[in-house]
Amino acid sequence: VEKKLRDSLWLPVMLESRKPHADERHLVPVPAQERGLLRPFAKLVEQFGVPRFGEFDPTILFAITFTCMFGMMFGDIGHGAIILLTGLLLHRKLKSFTYLFVLAGASAMLFGWLYGSIFGVEHWIQPLWIAPMSDPIYMLIVAFCWGVAFLTLGSVIAISNRLFSGDHIGALFGPGGVISLILYLALLGGLYNLVQGGNFPLLATIMITITLFLLLGYQWQTSDAPYGERIFTTLIEAFEIINGYITSSLSFLRIAAFSLNHVALSLGVFTLANSMDTVGHWITLILGNIFVIVLEGLIVAIQTLRLEYYEGFSRYFYGDGT
Repeated sequence: VEKKLRDSLWLPVMLESRKPHADERHLVPVPAQERGLLRPFAKLVEQFGVPRFGEFDPTILFAITFTCMFGMMFGDIGHGAIILLTGLLLHRKLKSFTYLFVLAGASAMLFGWLYGSIFGVEHWIQPLWIAPMSDPIYMLIVAFCWGVAFLTLGSVIAISNRLFSGDHIGALFGPGGVISLILYLALLGGLYNLVQGGNFPLLATIMITITLFLLLGYQWQTSDAPYGERIFTTLIEAFEIINGYITSSLSFLRIAAFSLNHVALSLGVFTLANSMDTVGHWITLILGNIFVIVLEGLIVAIQTLRLEYYEGFSRYFYGDGT
């Protein structure tokens, strides 16, 4: 601004500025950016909100995780190739969203190679990783681990955003803050040890106890309700933080569920096609694959957005920028 003023005005210019206060950051305007490949993802981010001044811009992270989760749920070389080609052929109508179609299709093709799936057929090529139907429990474990990593990263970003905004108390005690993150990871570590046949570790028990008391103490101090109501709300809000992490972690199991659903739908199409004559067989295969691509592709995209918005953005993204 100062440079443009000096270039435009012949009179002397003095411009004074200061850093915004914590409660003013959402009022500081941020410049719109040309994002190239990231443009469609930036538009989807803006549907939730605009990053405030100094806040972590989630567009790149959103683009990476959205593309990966779409491919994990819709892994198929043939179907992914059709999505990619559709994006290229309709680039004039789709405009910047062509990039989303191309990246989503490429991700589906990549995971199709990993799953060994081409148009729902899993015996034409050897999977580079695993065929989902061969071990559904393993797929559920992978999806759960992805969810844990996603939520942990979201909490780290939330802590960073709050520290940058001057909200040190929120960074420590807020949802997704340091205390609740330690509690979550300690609880996961203890449960994992139990599942492996061991005892609940003493260290995990100590960390859970300390962090739980800290959360309860914070909720108690910040409430000005009568004692009876304060006890009730303190317990409920602490439980809500813990329950939020657990339910959010389980929410990511849908990634495995839809990867299995993709195979099941394709098997249904083949079973129906094999019960018909030659002409009916090919018509059923063509229409069935179109049905799978359109219906499941749309559902998977919606479910991926749901995970991004509710398990990601609602955890760490202020989204109240100008």
